[in-house]
Amino acid sequence: MEVSQSIILQSECKHCETPVKEDHSFCSECGFPLKGSDQDVAKFYAKRVMDKRKTNNAHEKIKAARKTLFIIAAIITVFGFFIYYKTQDLVPLIINLVVSVVYIVLGVWSKQRPLIALILGLLLYLTLIIITAIADPLTLVAGILWKILIIGYLAKGIYSASSINKVA
Repeated sequence: MEVSQSIILQSECKHCETPVKEDHSFCSECGFPLKGSDQDVAKFYAKRVMDKRKTNNAHEKIKAARKTLFIIAAIITVFGFFIYYKTQDLVPLIINLVVSVVYIVLGVWSKQRPLIALILGLLLYLTLIIITAIADPLTLVAGILWKILIIGYLAKGIYSASSINKVA
């Protein structure tokens, strides 16, 4: 009785225990060098450690950007009440409260979908800066340092979220 040559022996990856075919050089699941030298295995583990550190750092930047969305919401709310008490006009207060709610929703949503939430938050922030600059050009330079910091935090969060998406 002959054994068919179409049967290929399988074993398990030493790292993730995924079944792999004997003729493969790398695990298709995790990339572990199945037939690699000790140096190849060491490089594999070193790369995993570096990727984990990069991911942890990215999560911290995303968390800071998320906090920035909540801070923007708070600033807009306070500013809305300030305008209301100064002018007794309810319309700017309502607009500011709606925009604040949008930022809070984006902040909460950034836990599930950080990249899109942070991009939308940055676009909304830039749109608000442009609209207020059209209404009063002096607002463009007023608080410029804060504007740069907010844009910077959101941009770092976007970059980190996109780098995590590339790794995943």
